[in-house]
Amino acid sequence: MTTVKKIKTVASVFELPQKLGILQYVEYEPPPREWCTSEGCLYEGLLTAEGCRKGVCVRYRVWVHSRGRRRWEAKEKWRRRRSYEDVGGCLRQQLADALWELSGKYDVGVWYEYVRVGAGVNQYDVICGVVVNGVKLYQPHCRAVEDCVRQILEDYKREVEKMKEPPQPALVIRTDPVEELLKEWPELKAFGVEWVRAWAPHAREELVEIAKVMRRYLWMVEVVRQRPVSNPHPYLVEVYVARDESEVCLTLNQLKTFCARNGAVKEVKLELEFKRYEVYEDKIRGVYRPKGLLAFSTASKEYIRIL
Repeated sequence: MTTVKKIKTVASVFELPQKLGILQYVEYEPPPREWCTSEGCLYEGLLTAEGCRKGVCVRYRVWVHSRGRRRWEAKEKWRRRRSYEDVGGCLRQQLADALWELSGKYDVGVWYEYVRVGAGVNQYDVICGVVVNGVKLYQPHCRAVEDCVRQILEDYKREVEKMKEPPQPALVIRTDPVEELLKEWPELKAFGVEWVRAWAPHAREELVEIAKVMRRYLWMVEVVRQRPVSNPHPYLVEVYVARDESEVCLTLNQLKTFCARNGAVKEVKLELEFKRYEVYEDKIRGVYRPKGLLAFSTASKEYIRIL
């Protein structure tokens, strides 16, 4: 029997090890003839990337493929879009990298669930989270990989502690949690009861934060009630306050932004870029400034994101 010689080469597939300066090696065998077509041969191999740089350690072991050995792609390809969007189906990039780091010590995975949020073609939305040692967790809110790792472990330990607690006695009176939520925060009715019912099981804390801001700025209730955006995603609802408090802006998605100034509300095009963090109203908030030509205007001001 003839032993097939394996070939080892360097590839650039994942961004995190590339940024850290950790080489990614692909080890593959020459493909059989039946894997070849007029467009080329299909190469398959195992990608490995292991090492620590700048206090971050990675260990990747992924099955990859290529048509010409110049560009290698993962079998389950992560489609990188913008930083605020999801990748790998619905996982954020930094969260996906965090799962790779945890995979060495924990049995990790991803769970998906389809939730009905409206009608028509886009009536369903995908909700997903992570699984650690069989424990189902929701996606943490984190910006850096190390923060995602820390929050995942904290959520996992908290859920494990809950499992150890004795079960609570069943209540005789059963209440609808959505009705209780709307009773406490009637501002959410502006989005519609069905919208609240669809998101309440997965993003209750985010809905409460949105309601708190809407109660503070009542003009937002009327803007939302007019429904300029169909079925807005709660994680994309943002509120910015000018440092001099002369202007408050509500963003329902990346295209629809409404600002109130001197009692007047109008739709505007607000393009901001992150500058730094600072303490505002006893919480750490992000500070943003306009980008593009507006950044050089004398009327340019700083905005603090409160939601």
